[in-house]
Amino acid sequence: MKRLLSYISAALVVLFSVMAAVPASAQTSSGSSGLSINPRKNYVIEPGKTITDKLTIGNLDQKADLSVTLRMIDFSFTDQTGTPKLYLGQNLEQTTWSLKPFTKLPGTIVVPKGQSRTVEYTISIPANQGAGSYYSAIQYQTGTPNGDNVNLSASGVTLAFVSVPGVVNEDMNLVKFGAWESPNDGATGSYRFISTNSAPKYLAFTLKNNGNVAESPAGTIVLKNIFGKQVKTIENINPNNSLALIGQTRLFTSCIKSAKENVDFQGSSTTKNTCVKSELKPGRYTAELNAYYGQNGNKTKEITAVATFWYLPWWLIIVIVVALAALIGFVWWLVRKIRGASKKRRTGRR
Repeated sequence: MKRLLSYISAALVVLFSVMAAVPASAQTSSGSSGLSINPRKNYVIEPGKTITDKLTIGNLDQKADLSVTLRMIDFSFTDQTGTPKLYLGQNLEQTTWSLKPFTKLPGTIVVPKGQSRTVEYTISIPANQGAGSYYSAIQYQTGTPNGDNVNLSASGVTLAFVSVPGVVNEDMNLVKFGAWESPNDGATGSYRFISTNSAPKYLAFTLKNNGNVAESPAGTIVLKNIFGKQVKTIENINPNNSLALIGQTRLFTSCIKSAKENVDFQGSSTTKNTCVKSELKPGRYTAELNAYYGQNGNKTKEITAVATFWYLPWWLIIVIVVALAALIGFVWWLVRKIRGASKKRRTGRR
């Protein structure tokens, strides 16, 4: 009986230890949820080739013309969510992945009030340029023709990515995979082994890009309950085609359950997927990641992982604690009753 009581006590200790450890997180990130500055231009250009593309610049001011100066700037990453870090200095050293030497922009243009103007620019890749990813940002510096400064309502930059075909060094390592808890649509948050406030809405994985090419992983995640039954399959783990830049540790999040939502963007209505309550039942879950990446005709590489997490709402934890307390009380009462009955029998024999 003492051994039984010790087992129950140990179970309570473990349970309370888990409850105390819930606020701890495996990894935390801050910032925005990936490369969200629009538009983003993507090209595949062979060595020795030139492409010509167009940019459309709108002037939302109905009263004054807008003077816009275009220049190429380099960028890197700010954090693991993909927020660009723009290098705005005039005489900064170029990055090894810079598009600045290969790009020709029109310079300064004037956009009439309330109208849009389309301009052309070119990107020329030298014949001896090595394979890999090259990227920079087109910055829009704005003002009125008479020199007054104004602001565009848009982001102010266009991110341009060029992939030069050939043999490249593709090397992505998995850093973390599991349930992701976020207060703001996945932008910031932390990995969770146990969720107590609500069922997880996101699954996430973090990759480290050690290669010389920006990567956009694809693949699926299969979610199973404690009985091994498949409860959800996420068919696209990278719905926004987010990139892990060269040298970046990049977070990718996916909704366990999503719904379409109408949003307003710069005066027009568009539809996007948004994460909603996953409706997972309390219990233990296993997530299986099957991701792959590869480009430029190189061999496709695979990343697989398995993660486990628990959804234990507070009401269930309280029920478990009360049930264990009741069980201990019952065992204690039963032991006393058995001992009392045994004592009476021994006394009666005398």
